[in-house]
Amino acid sequence: MFNRYYFLAESGIKKILVPMDGSKYSRKALMHAIGIAKKFKSRLYVVTVVDISDFPPGMLLSLLKKDQQLEKSIGQFVVAAKSIARKELLAYVAVCKSKGVLNAYYDVVAGKPVESILKFERGVHPDLIVIGSKGLHGVGQLKALGSVSRKVSELAKCPVMIVH
Repeated sequence: MFNRYYFLAESGIKKILVPMDGSKYSRKALMHAIGIAKKFKSRLYVVTVVDISDFPPGMLLSLLKKDQQLEKSIGQFVVAAKSIARKELLAYVAVCKSKGVLNAYYDVVAGKPVESILKFERGVHPDLIVIGSKGLHGVGQLKALGSVSRKVSELAKCPVMIVH
């Protein structure tokens, strides 16, 4: 019987990076990553990117009108968004641990998704990135679906598994 993870076996998957955005595709990617991590006793790194370009422009404009210190207001909003994201990631890490992946870690970074994921990759040096094929885009729904996963797969230094 063909093992669907055979191509991974020879390279020894020690670290797996899973970018999460709360979409059903990223949750499916996490489940695949958990299966791989259990099989190879890998470390799992779950990361979320807080992207201020996805915040509604009207909100930023209202902040500017109410408070001329826009940079401070945006910073406070990013801090609040990171706090919410941390709570979600803690829940994902709990799922990992409940499924037998004890070496599960999380981080929340601010920036543009592709750049932030690739920067995180270069810091952690994973053997594999498991990412959802489509994500949540909020106001950016007009963006090409899957543009983050496509760009990450093109620019990453390690293999990328895109989960549909």
